[in-house]
Amino acid sequence: MKKIKIMLLFFSALLLVACTDSSKNDELKAYVSDFENSGFKNKAGQIIVLLDEGIMIDSHVLRGQSDKKSNIDKVLEKENIPLNQQFNKIYKDATIKTVGSKYYITLEENIKLEFEKIGLRIIQDPEGVEYYTQEYSEEN
Repeated sequence: MKKIKIMLLFFSALLLVACTDSSKNDELKAYVSDFENSGFKNKAGQIIVLLDEGIMIDSHVLRGQSDKKSNIDKVLEKENIPLNQQFNKIYKDATIKTVGSKYYITLEENIKLEFEKIGLRIIQDPEGVEYYTQEYSEEN
C-alpha cells in the first residue's frame, strides 16, 4: 500500500509538471496578431507594428549609442539612413510568419528580421534587444 501511495504521488507530480510546461508553451506561442495595435517598442524608442497598410518601422532616436545593434538599427543601415535622421516607413508587401515562439519577418527581399517571444508581452531580437508591447495578444 505504501508503494502505491508513493507511485501515485510521483505520477501526480509528473502530471503537474507536464501541465505547467504546456501552459507556459502556450503563453509563449507567437501569433502574427501580437504585432497589431501598439506593436512592439524597445528602450531606444524604436517601434515595429503591423498596420492595415503593412509593417511600419519607426525610429526617432540617435543610433550608435549602444554596443548592441537592434534589428531596427539593421533595417536603418540597409535603408542608408544617417545616424541622426528620423525614420518612418510602412513596408506594404511585408510578411510575418510564426513557428512556435519565433517570428520571421520579411520587409523586402533583402530585409529579414527574427524575434522570439520570451514573455507575455516581450519579444527579443537575436542581439538580445528586448521589445515590449502594451497590448495582450487576442489569442491569449
